[in-house]
Amino acid sequence: MTSVFTVRSSVSVVRVYVATCWLVCVVGGFAPSIDIPDTTTEPPPTTPDPATLPYFLHHLNSTNVTISRGKTATLDCQVFRLRDRTVSWVRRQGDTIHLLTVGSTTYHSNDRYQLEFVEPNNWQLVIHAAEETDQGAYECQVSSHPPKIRRVFLAVYVPRLEIFDGRGEAILEKFYEVGSGIDLRCDAYHVPRDAIVWSRAGAKVYHTPDAGVSVETSSGASGPVSWLHIKAAATSDSGNYSCSAQDAHTATVRIQVLDGESCTSYTRLKHVLYRLYTVPQQLL
Repeated sequence: MTSVFTVRSSVSVVRVYVATCWLVCVVGGFAPSIDIPDTTTEPPPTTPDPATLPYFLHHLNSTNVTISRGKTATLDCQVFRLRDRTVSWVRRQGDTIHLLTVGSTTYHSNDRYQLEFVEPNNWQLVIHAAEETDQGAYECQVSSHPPKIRRVFLAVYVPRLEIFDGRGEAILEKFYEVGSGIDLRCDAYHVPRDAIVWSRAGAKVYHTPDAGVSVETSSGASGPVSWLHIKAAATSDSGNYSCSAQDAHTATVRIQVLDGESCTSYTRLKHVLYRLYTVPQQLL
């Protein structure tokens, strides 16, 4: 009797165990532990919308400005959609960067450099009385992400004049014989064609073909070329002749027109001087 009860009890325990296992499998029972990553409130990184970024006029990121020495250089930087960003000007010299302006504040010690804002969006860097040392690369920078940069190269040229004779030799003084023709050529560099003026002793020389004087200006390889022709020179044509133009140093040549006797004396003197200077050199 006792053995029968023991068997029935064991069967009951087995049934309870099996039922418990079935509930665990079906209902879910005790789930295994799972590592849940920590949540964050930071938004994922995004690429700026191009429609919100600032841009320059005509989308030009580089340009050149050329002026003559002594003039005022104006470097434009028109920025659209600037919003709360800042515009700065810097000068780049090799690997060195010099800060010039930030916003409307100028940081350059030379007061020739100034920042001028022209409505509605032009941040101009103005350089007064430009010098040759001001030539170089400048950058207009906008503090966006990524930053926007507009490069401006400033070229400062020096107007120059030089006088040559009819054979193309640079001269400061020239002798002619009475009745011969005088041909003077003025080569101009970085000078407007109509700006060249010939003068004698401070008085302007005009184109007067009837008097045997002609002034002709044409375009050369490096700039305008102006010729002064005197058909038949007289002793009264002697003097200082100058070629001048605005913003350029005046070039001057001394012309001596000699009569027959004076010209012969001058020729003899020239031969004497030639022998004095060349013979000792040959003996060395």
